[in-house]
Amino acid sequence: MLIDLIKIGFPKNCLSCSNALVQNENYLCSSCYFYLPKGELAIHNETDSGKLFEPLDSFVGAGHLFNFDKNGKTQQVLHELKYNSNQDFGEYLGKLLGNEFFNILTHIDLIVPVPLHPKKQHQRGFNQSELLARGISDVTNINISTNNLIRNRFTETQTKKNKSERKKNIAMAFEIINKLEFENKRIVILDDVITTGSTLSECIKVLSQVQGIEISGLLLAKANF
Repeated sequence: MLIDLIKIGFPKNCLSCSNALVQNENYLCSSCYFYLPKGELAIHNETDSGKLFEPLDSFVGAGHLFNFDKNGKTQQVLHELKYNSNQDFGEYLGKLLGNEFFNILTHIDLIVPVPLHPKKQHQRGFNQSELLARGISDVTNINISTNNLIRNRFTETQTKKNKSERKKNIAMAFEIINKLEFENKRIVILDDVITTGSTLSECIKVLSQVQGIEISGLLLAKANF
């Protein structure tokens, strides 16, 4: 009885529209989630995100859940994850990713979140891609690898750089500690937002050196450059 009264007096609100959430809704109301602009919900070379990458024998393609709408609902969602430090919300978004791409991910052996440099992770307090990975793993039971692909060089933010500057900034910023962990594995390289694809391309370039690897890219959102 007391719990019900508390819920009435202090309802949880949708992070997008601020309306009260109803039973079985978490963080986002059903209406806001329905109207968030979605990607193709597929992973291959001809999706809008897959087209950003150069063809490689080891690279299957990429897919994303949301299309980024500046000053719209998607921007609100990403701001809550990245700048309001809402880590539980990050895992929730990962669960959405896991559910929407569930059938496509059934053959995957490992989820590899794009790593942050230790200095950057210390500043932020978390890696948003790892939060997404935890949510996907909860839904799919796919294991996560967080310490094998590492960022070995601290880089400037990519936000205000053009495509060529982004590519130069991120070059040779990643390395693999133990290639055996990834040998003959089907992996998903996971990030929150893709713009030009420079960061993910550099990760894929490094990962493609592993024998027998098959790489898919998965993003929470794709932004237009």
